[in-house]
Amino acid sequence: MRKTFNKLLILFTVGLLFNACDENAIPVVTEPVSDDATFVKFFFHVEDAPDVNIYFDDLKVSAVGSTSSDEEQGKSYGSVYPSNAYALIPSGSFNVNARDLDGNVIASTNASFDADKNYSAYLVGTTESYEIFAMEDQLPALDNVKIYWRFVNTMANMPFSVDVFAIKKAVPATDDSPAQEVQVISLGEALGFKEAGEYKELDPGNYTFKVFESGTEYDVETSTPYIQNTVNVASKGRVYSTQIRGTYAESPSSSNMDYWRER
Repeated sequence: MRKTFNKLLILFTVGLLFNACDENAIPVVTEPVSDDATFVKFFFHVEDAPDVNIYFDDLKVSAVGSTSSDEEQGKSYGSVYPSNAYALIPSGSFNVNARDLDGNVIASTNASFDADKNYSAYLVGTTESYEIFAMEDQLPALDNVKIYWRFVNTMANMPFSVDVFAIKKAVPATDDSPAQEVQVISLGEALGFKEAGEYKELDPGNYTFKVFESGTEYDVETSTPYIQNTVNVASKGRVYSTQIRGTYAESPSSSNMDYWRER
């Protein structure tokens, strides 16, 4: 057990160094850092939850940047750790638990993490019923030209599954370029709570990401979705996830949908 904790401390420190290099830069790791290391990203998706930290067994793995105060800091709703790339941890089985700043465990689960793989771990649910779950991020092969995108449903108490699309509007012809037809890319159908679609390749451009109730009639291009947002997809060689989070409401807010970059 002591050996495991020592490895966790060493690898976690290395992970902090990776993520402290540049606030906006993601280091591209093309070789395994350690034979028994893996990579995890943590999301905090419970509306009105207290600030919390994530622990693997009894070691905190979701550090928050230092401030002038000596008080312990935590992560709030809508935040992610690390903000870029992944935290580096040893592979193995752990009790993954979320604790508020008083040390109270509000959610826990036992999870296993294989070596040299990528995972996303989520704190989801409501303030009455917290939950932690982890999923493997099956990242596409490294490609400096292509852009990949997926969708993850982490919205609690949602009474229906969802169909999700990325829509790139048609572009009229100009003197310098031909016309481009509308592009509609499905990011998943009938995706329930804690489910994700596969990564799909997107061409560069402006996309509207639309989320529809599964089983209903709609026109992807013209119908009003349950929720949507617009993103300029420009940086080649990147991998992203769009997510819905928080608690279901008939009229969601813009904060219930966001996207993050895995690579």
